[in-house]
Amino acid sequence: MLVSKIGYQISQNSDFDELKNLLLNYTKRAYLVGGSVRDAFLGIKSKDYDIEIYDIEPAKFDSLMQECGAIGVGKSYFVYKLKNYDLSLPRTESKSGYGHKGFSVKYCNDERLASLRRDFTINSIMVNIFTGEVLDFWGGIADLEAKKLRITNEKSFSDDSLRVLRGVQFVSRFNLTCDLKSLEIMKAINIDDLSANRVYMELEKFFVAKFKIQGLNLLKLLNLDKKLFGVEFDDGFTRLINSKICVNKASFLYYLINYYYIDGKELIARLALPNFYNICYKHQYFKRVSKFEMMKIAIDMPLCQWLGLDSKSRIDMAKNLKVYESKFAPMIDTSSIKATGKEYGNRLKELKIQAIKSYLNDLN
Repeated sequence: MLVSKIGYQISQNSDFDELKNLLLNYTKRAYLVGGSVRDAFLGIKSKDYDIEIYDIEPAKFDSLMQECGAIGVGKSYFVYKLKNYDLSLPRTESKSGYGHKGFSVKYCNDERLASLRRDFTINSIMVNIFTGEVLDFWGGIADLEAKKLRITNEKSFSDDSLRVLRGVQFVSRFNLTCDLKSLEIMKAINIDDLSANRVYMELEKFFVAKFKIQGLNLLKLLNLDKKLFGVEFDDGFTRLINSKICVNKASFLYYLINYYYIDGKELIARLALPNFYNICYKHQYFKRVSKFEMMKIAIDMPLCQWLGLDSKSRIDMAKNLKVYESKFAPMIDTSSIKATGKEYGNRLKELKIQAIKSYLNDLN
C-alpha cells in the first residue's frame, strides 16, 4: 500500500471526519478523486471534494444519502451533494448517443476500471480518506512532476469532445505540455457538438489562467485558434500576450481584438459570451499611452479597471497621477455652458480637457 506524505495528510484532514463517521459501518474504501487530489499534489488548497465510495450497492447508497439529507444531482449517475462533498458511486461510462448527455453509465466496484473514465492522468489519482493509500494506476503523479498532460484512456477519450478544451485550460493553469500522442488524438476530435455555453465555461478558465501561453500554443497546435477566434495565432501575438500583466478575464480577448483588428462585437456574439466581455472592444487600446490619454480614460473609470493598464510602468504612472483607484472628477462649472444637446456635450468635453491639462500642469 502506497501512503505518500500527501496521502497521509489527506487521511488526517478533519474535513473528512464527518464523512468517515457516516461511512464507517459500510466501507473502508472511500477515495478523494479528481481535481482536488491533483491540487493536493500541486500544493493547492481545495474547498470542495469529490468522493468516490466503494462497496455500497446503489440502492443502499441512495437510501443512506437520503437519510443524511444529501441532494441527488442525477440518479443515473449515483451522484449526491452533501455540504462541500460531491459523493458518488464508482462508474464506467460508454458512448451511446450524440452530445455530452449521450452516455450509458454502469456501476463499477473496481478502482482501476473506474479510474479509466478520467480524462487525463493528472485527474486519475485516488486517495483513500480512511488510510491515505494512494492509487495511481496511470502515472498521474509522474506526469504532474514532469508537467505533462497525457490522456488516461486513449480508446474512450474522444467520446466527450469537451475534453479537448479541458486540456487547453489545464495546460494554461498548471504550466503543462501536451504529450505528443495525446496531441494527435485531440487534433482528430471535432468539437462541433459542444454548446456555446460549454465552450465558454472552459475558455473562461483559460482566460484567467496564469500560464496562458501554454494554452495559446495548444490551441494553435489543435487548429482551434482559427475555429474559435477566426485568426491564426502568430509569434507577434504570442509575444504580446507574454509581455502583459493580465489581471482581468477579458484581457486575452482585448489583445486579440486589437492585435488582429477583429470586429469585437461580432466575436463576443459568436462565442455567446456574457455581456461583461463587451469591455473587450469598448476599452481604448494604445501601443504607447501618454499621461494625458490616461487622464482622459480616468474620467470614465479608475485606471485599475482599464484593460490597458497592463504593465508595471503603466500601473506606476496611474498611481503617480492619483487615478489608479478612483476616477478623475474635476470641478467643472457647467453653468457657464450656454448651449444644449450635442453642442452642450462638446463644450463639456472641452472643459474636461482643460481640467486635465490644468491638473497635469499642477502635478509638474
